[in-house]
Amino acid sequence: MGSKKLAADNQQLEMQMSPGSLLPTEWRAGVLLLSAWLLLSTSLAAAEPLHQQPRFRRPVKVVAASGPGGVLVANRQSGSVSLVQLDEQVVQNEVAVGKQLSDMVRVPGSTIVLVTDEQAHQLVMLDAESLQVLARIAVSPYPVTVIPDKSGRWCYVASLWSRQLSVIELNQKKPAKSRVIQVVDMPFAPRTQLLVREDQRLIVADSFAGRLAVLTTELPAAGTVAVDGIRTFPGHNIRGLGVSANGRMLLVSHQMLNELAHTVRNDVHWGLLMSNDLRWLKLDNVLTGGTDLYAGAHMHPLGEAGSATGDPASLVVAANGRVVVALAGVGEIAIGEEDDFSLRRTRVGRRPTAIWLNEKQDQVVIANTFDDSISVVQLDQHEETARISLGPKGELTDAMRGELLFFDASISHDSWMSCHSCHTNGHTNGMLNDNFSDKSFGAPKRVLSLLGVKDTAPFAWNAEAADFATQIRNSIETTMQSDLPATDKQINYLIAYLRSLEPPPSVVELRGRMDKQLVARGKQLFSSRQCASCHAPPTFTTPRIYDVGITDKEGNHEFNPPSLRGVGQRGPFLHDNSAGSLEDVFLLHRHPRDADWDEKSVKALVAYLKSL
Repeated sequence: MGSKKLAADNQQLEMQMSPGSLLPTEWRAGVLLLSAWLLLSTSLAAAEPLHQQPRFRRPVKVVAASGPGGVLVANRQSGSVSLVQLDEQVVQNEVAVGKQLSDMVRVPGSTIVLVTDEQAHQLVMLDAESLQVLARIAVSPYPVTVIPDKSGRWCYVASLWSRQLSVIELNQKKPAKSRVIQVVDMPFAPRTQLLVREDQRLIVADSFAGRLAVLTTELPAAGTVAVDGIRTFPGHNIRGLGVSANGRMLLVSHQMLNELAHTVRNDVHWGLLMSNDLRWLKLDNVLTGGTDLYAGAHMHPLGEAGSATGDPASLVVAANGRVVVALAGVGEIAIGEEDDFSLRRTRVGRRPTAIWLNEKQDQVVIANTFDDSISVVQLDQHEETARISLGPKGELTDAMRGELLFFDASISHDSWMSCHSCHTNGHTNGMLNDNFSDKSFGAPKRVLSLLGVKDTAPFAWNAEAADFATQIRNSIETTMQSDLPATDKQINYLIAYLRSLEPPPSVVELRGRMDKQLVARGKQLFSSRQCASCHAPPTFTTPRIYDVGITDKEGNHEFNPPSLRGVGQRGPFLHDNSAGSLEDVFLLHRHPRDADWDEKSVKALVAYLKSL
């Protein structure tokens, strides 16, 4: 019952209970008292605290609160920040901050908290004590991580789809005066960041492939932040970066997909197809580059045959050398030290993605993204001592249930991988996988993006899967070698999730650099060269297979054309990743069928493709 209706009802009751009314006076007083109580109850319900309202929060980051014994939790789906008291194990407060929060950090030596809002394309400056928004700063679109330097004067925001890094001068006294002073183009879609060597160097990881960019950050005020070089290693899905306690080693949590292994039970069981690793590289080698990247390096396997750990996420390193790694795909964390061969594992909530290490460095708090909770773990005891709910949950939709399955490594044999392991956040890790979709082994194919795939049937490179259900069942039971057959419910949930995925936005459009005349020229070429015969708008694919002059290692020469929507966000290209760039597809490989291209035409055509 709304407050306006209650007020109208109260007025009607008063008119009925005028002095001439036949109702006794005590009855009239009672009815009025009841009406007042109803009005108060409605008002209180409308003002119900945010943390008591049923909804999904999806926590993604934990930082220290200003008061003792408290932490702040950034919630992705609800766009809110929760204040949790660890000792009492209660949520004390929750405030709306943005639309879709992706990261949160404390500015050293201050009460300011930096929050990235991926959907609003903003960096939010928040007061840790009052939880009031101090400023909103527009940054390059789709910010996913932020890292401040030790001085608290500068911070760096990595933006996913615009592939840029925003350099921001922070004004702690007048937050609204904070400003972006430089935007750096990145050679890949960035995510995880780490400042090293007294904040004079910045390491930024590729969101998808095994690449690290090294940037010089000595003089950010001069606008001279620049990419010095790219370090590449076998791996993908880099979600954790850290430095060893002695400052000599760079720690990287990631996965490795082996294109030489096959999607058979033996290769999956022994971790030959997909492994989950904590890599240790000498920091000097990473910063210097060259051929000595692996000198003095080693790896910790995360998990083992029979008990694997799909999708390692963030990590923290304590001053005593202890390392904690979130194992997102299996709902655990791994705890150990550099000389431990096998890290000890502790059960936490569903999809742990972020770790906060307390000041005493004897306790960690874990953000359980799909559990809508945080876990408290005592490091010496190796056990979860508390799991604190962030509030009542809403009702799961079919698409949300599909999302839970998509990121769940337990659906694969021994929990080595989830769907996300190859199709990172629904996109692609860009690697090659030798599965049996073409009814043969020996010709690994590039992992296709699933973003915008909902209306592009049939599926797989050879178009063998006529619909989503067939492709999903093949992936779970054959590629991932699941221990149990996929159920119809699981498949329907995953279909609902995949149908919710939209194509990624255009890089050049996000950067505001689209040359409309060049794009128009490229569109004309696309039409006149009959590219639309295979890549027909609006999906920019067709349901047939074609011989376009390309043959794989097994002699297969007919392929289904991948959709070109969001093609500028992918690479390398072609079925075997043999084209390093879109330009190479035409100039080097002369696609399709030894076509004759000149550089001017290719420049226009690529401009058009990148606009899609």
